[in-house]
Amino acid sequence: MVRPFAVTRGRASRDLYDLDILTLVVTVRPDTEAVALDPEYARILQMCRGRPLTIAEIAADLSLLMAVVKVLVSDLVSSGHVIFRSPTKSVGRPDVQLLQAVLDGVRNI
Repeated sequence: MVRPFAVTRGRASRDLYDLDILTLVVTVRPDTEAVALDPEYARILQMCRGRPLTIAEIAADLSLLMAVVKVLVSDLVSSGHVIFRSPTKSVGRPDVQLLQAVLDGVRNI
C-alpha cells in the first residue's frame, strides 16, 4: 500500500481547483500521452475517457482518499489532460417547505 502523501508527493490542499465530491471529470487528451504519467494519473485518464466520473467514484475505484484524488485531478486539469464541471452552489437558505416535505416523507416510511 502506498501512503497518500507519497502519491501526491506531499502536496495537499494547495493550489487546487474548486473540486467537490460530485465534480464531474472527463478526459480530453489522447491515451498516448498517458504513457509518461504516473500510474494513478494514467488510471484516472483511462477511467474518465468517454464518460464523466465524479471525484467520489474515482476515489472509490482507486481506493484512495478523496483529498488525494483532488490533488491528482487538479494536476491533470493544470496539464490540460482533463476538464471538470462542479455542481452549482446554492445561494441562500434551503427551502423550509421542501425540507419539511422530505422529513414528512421519511417519517411515513
